[in-house]
Amino acid sequence: MINHPDRNQEPEPVRPWFARLFRRPTPVMTPPRSTASCLPNLGDALAASVRQAEDLHLAREEAARWKSHADEFAQEWDDAQREVAQLLAWIAALHPATAVIAPSHAPEGSQDLYVEAGGWQLSWPIAARDADLFRHVPAVDVTDPRAQWDGHGSEQRGERIRNHVRLLALDVVADGALTAVTTAPGPQPRSA
Repeated sequence: MINHPDRNQEPEPVRPWFARLFRRPTPVMTPPRSTASCLPNLGDALAASVRQAEDLHLAREEAARWKSHADEFAQEWDDAQREVAQLLAWIAALHPATAVIAPSHAPEGSQDLYVEAGGWQLSWPIAARDADLFRHVPAVDVTDPRAQWDGHGSEQRGERIRNHVRLLALDVVADGALTAVTTAPGPQPRSA
């Protein structure tokens, strides 16, 4: 070991500016919460729970309101479908020579109504729940020639119906012009 006479063997004292570099940071401690300071947080949590309960209640009311609208719509739709079936039963009664009902190819157990009007075939699906309205229509097998669908669609059926209505509602006069057969009913005299 080599001695250096010019060096001080005593350790140097720690200077304050140097000591700050090695000082441990003091932990930052939050003061303990008193029960009074916990109450606002408890109040916030309670308020949030109340808001959630109110939101849930409003959401359930909204769902119930929309469900009632859907139920009303479904009932109106069922009523409209029943009325359509009644009108189709009436049309079939007006065309007894050509109206037949046959099993449908649809798996729901429905039937198809076939009517010939104005020389054209018209057909509609009939729901099983409406079958009681068509007891006056002869039921035939799907192989019957009167129950063979000619391939018409909704647009063609509508066109055929409009043409048939024009045929029924118009009369050809002597000069070939078309005039309406029906007139608007006037006031009817009251009988005493």
